[in-house]
Amino acid sequence: MKKNILLGSIVTLGLILSACSGKEASKKDGQKTNSEKVEQKITVSTPAPISTLDTTQTTDKNTFTMVQHLFEGLTRFDEKTTPIPGIAKSIDVSEDGKEYLFKLRDDAKWSNGEKIEAKDFEYAWKRLIDPKTQGPNAYLLDNVVNGLAVRNGEKPVDDIGFKAVSSEEFKVTLEHPQPSFLSVTAIGWLAPQQEKFVKEKGNKFGTNSEDILYNGPFSLKDWDGASDTWTLVKNDNYYDEKAVKLKEIAVQTLKEENTGINLFENGELDLVKISGQYVAQYKDNPGYITFSEVSNSFLDFNKKEGTPSANVNLRKAIALAIDKKGLTESVLADGSKPLNGLVPAGLYENPETKEDYRKYAGEFSTYNVEEAKKIWKVAKKELGDKVKVTLLASDSEQSKKVTEYLQSQLEDNLKGLNISVSLQPANNVHQSRADGNFELSLSGWIAGSSELDSYFNLYVKDSSYNDGKFINEDYTKLVTDAKTTNANNPDKQFADYKKAEDILLNQEAAQVPIYQGAGNYLVNPNIEKVEYPLYGGYFFLRNAEVKE
Repeated sequence: MKKNILLGSIVTLGLILSACSGKEASKKDGQKTNSEKVEQKITVSTPAPISTLDTTQTTDKNTFTMVQHLFEGLTRFDEKTTPIPGIAKSIDVSEDGKEYLFKLRDDAKWSNGEKIEAKDFEYAWKRLIDPKTQGPNAYLLDNVVNGLAVRNGEKPVDDIGFKAVSSEEFKVTLEHPQPSFLSVTAIGWLAPQQEKFVKEKGNKFGTNSEDILYNGPFSLKDWDGASDTWTLVKNDNYYDEKAVKLKEIAVQTLKEENTGINLFENGELDLVKISGQYVAQYKDNPGYITFSEVSNSFLDFNKKEGTPSANVNLRKAIALAIDKKGLTESVLADGSKPLNGLVPAGLYENPETKEDYRKYAGEFSTYNVEEAKKIWKVAKKELGDKVKVTLLASDSEQSKKVTEYLQSQLEDNLKGLNISVSLQPANNVHQSRADGNFELSLSGWIAGSSELDSYFNLYVKDSSYNDGKFINEDYTKLVTDAKTTNANNPDKQFADYKKAEDILLNQEAAQVPIYQGAGNYLVNPNIEKVEYPLYGGYFFLRNAEVKE
């Protein structure tokens, strides 16, 4: 026997929204809607360029923001970041919570007008997990039957627990019940791909705006793979195109906030992300928007043997020597908050007790200069009185401020430690980390869904994101148990994750949490219904509209 996984409410909501759209479209003849009176074109900015539009390979937040506009999965997030039907028109789940049957919309099409079929999801998901084509986020399918074994090359990809059972039905079988699974299917990493098109394009697929098929509310033009500017245009083949009011969104990559603010004040930019001094300056502006992001910024170490950062006492000293409150209040001054844990607040709560994981797990590696100095003395006996470490970070304005502060804190509090800063373009930083070409890096992470594992997976053995090569078998086992054996027991799952966090942050100091970010924007007050997801991209413009 099966039940509707959405318990009727979310499906009903989807139907209501469709019905409302229909009513809007059937206004009296001759009566123009607002979107017909006002030019539905806007210009927005993003801090970094697009890296790739092959959804199985996307990693950075800037690219992911664009991906969420261009592609849509079986489910999608609504304005409250709750998963609702996307390309799937209905979703059934078995009583034991392990089997999902997604029935696709009849009117779901690619941007070239061809129908989206269940095999497009099967193909894309297999590309994500197959060791021959595997993407960094293949771990998202570990809980699918044989998912982990396939990802590790222990079983053939055809043994995976999902398949297209017909042209319009896609079936997924999980090893263990996973309450957040529909949140996972809403992320761009699990969007469909058309096998015929991908193979036809070969190595060009996803490298420019022409060599890609879109199925989201917008398509893309004028992106050559390295462009700092590009344009999102309304996708007329999108199944719910009537809900999409914006015709065109011009996007500019702006590293300097001051440039974006000047453009905003001159009416040349409709949306720009701001921080620091500009928050105080523009907090009373009618277009000012602020909220706490479910994201973290942290220091990560390369544990390569023979390097200073491989020394656990150096890492522990650094972890205790940073006044995070001073950073967030005096330097960032944008609503960011000190963070003393791997996982930021607001990501996931125990469904039974309603307690947020961050509150449950408590704080790790809190600021303690005296203890840091004691541990630093031990580190110097092992490394020498003078230790030089290079800090890698992006060349954005905010990163510059944070690295200057960290450099000052560490050199003042840990005498003999010299921090040199290497600032690089964001995409270069990602590549340097992936190549293991760093000692210490300022990094950040925002989850694509509410999965706690999306943070803990960063440090499991053989993770695609474990650029610092942290290896601790106890940590990996705890994280694996939390997302498999104890996935449907919130109390045991939380306990596993807390123990893993203690190993990572206290015992090994493999990461130093710094702060939980805040989102601050200046937005043209004439633009309504801009959405700011809890996880995923910076902003979402599917339902946005320019008003008079």
